[in-house]
Amino acid sequence: MRLEQKTLLTTAFEALGPERVTRGLEASGHSWNDCFLALAISGEPAALARDLAKRWRKEHFVGTLVGVRVQVVNEVVRAWDHDEGLFRALAAEWLEANRSAVPTAQTVGV
Repeated sequence: MRLEQKTLLTTAFEALGPERVTRGLEASGHSWNDCFLALAISGEPAALARDLAKRWRKEHFVGTLVGVRVQVVNEVVRAWDHDEGLFRALAAEWLEANRSAVPTAQTVGV
């Protein structure tokens, strides 16, 4: 993976945050119904696809939702579709480095 690609993916992970990256990694599909971004953004299959059905510039809309440029969205889509193993490895590495940012359950009464 080239440095430019890694930078774009890391930008996406930072914009999504640890919770949504973790949720996105539960994805198993490669359509707007069930891909990494669909689950990361909406949390459930097909929810994002319903919003995108009305739009012809899907990547631009997703970029607006996440807060990143369309180039970042395009790289996430490309990497997820063509290099899923490397994508998952990079996401796991990023999550490990950002573990402290993942919310944990509070202990009540301690």
